[in-house]
Amino acid sequence: MSLDEEMQAIGVKIREAHRLEAEGNIPEALEMFDQISEGLLELAQRAKGTSLAGVLERRASQFASSAAVLRRQIAGAQDRLATPEQQGVVDLHLLRGSSVTAQLLRLFQSAQYRILIAVHQLHAVELIVDEAEHDQSSLNLLVLLNELHKGGTKIRILTTPPVHLAGVSRWRQADALRSLNESGIEFRLCSRVHFNSVLVDETAVWRGSAPLTAQGLSGLDDVIEFSVSKWIISVYLDLFRSRWEQSDLSCMHCSEKTCQKDFQPEDPRRSFEHRGL
Repeated sequence: MSLDEEMQAIGVKIREAHRLEAEGNIPEALEMFDQISEGLLELAQRAKGTSLAGVLERRASQFASSAAVLRRQIAGAQDRLATPEQQGVVDLHLLRGSSVTAQLLRLFQSAQYRILIAVHQLHAVELIVDEAEHDQSSLNLLVLLNELHKGGTKIRILTTPPVHLAGVSRWRQADALRSLNESGIEFRLCSRVHFNSVLVDETAVWRGSAPLTAQGLSGLDDVIEFSVSKWIISVYLDLFRSRWEQSDLSCMHCSEKTCQKDFQPEDPRRSFEHRGL
């Protein structure tokens, strides 16, 4: 078959592919777009050294791009049709009351190599453990994190700058950050941490509305979700990474850039004391 005849045959396929796409037969159109792209590349090889070769290569690239768009459409449709079991949504446990702290402790203590924490507020809170009905013990959150850090667990924390908080919360946040700074635990300040999550070893996530404060961990006012679903973990892992690396969309629109400033371990109480507060 001559070059002109093959180009005419591809022209027929192009019209058929566009017809299939218009009628909603996406898989069939995708297959034909792939065939057209491959056919045009073969013709470009045959026309190598002529001005026609470049034209054919550009057309092949255009149809390859059209095929990529159709693949994304198919993938999106499959995701929407996936059952909750396939998405991993069912592997989710809601926590309230004492189970909020208990599950967080188990999660920390199960860490093998890494803990990633993103939280609006983090205080040197005492974690109350119900060992028996009338026997309770407590463990300080910052002491626990320091012990894990010394034991070789890599810890990274994203949290709010104290100046963005008010009153006692501001003081306690500053105290906690000074403690982290002294212990050598990695942390970054972000003025837009409005989500709370704890990721351990990419095997489990603890997330919800509760900050790591006495009020939040009481389990009275907040609901926490715990999951080992890979799908849910990947969502929070991507969110943490993009915020830590300052590549998240919210980072691009942030004018404060507190994440790029060195931590200053000042005590915010002094300014209140000077004003007689």
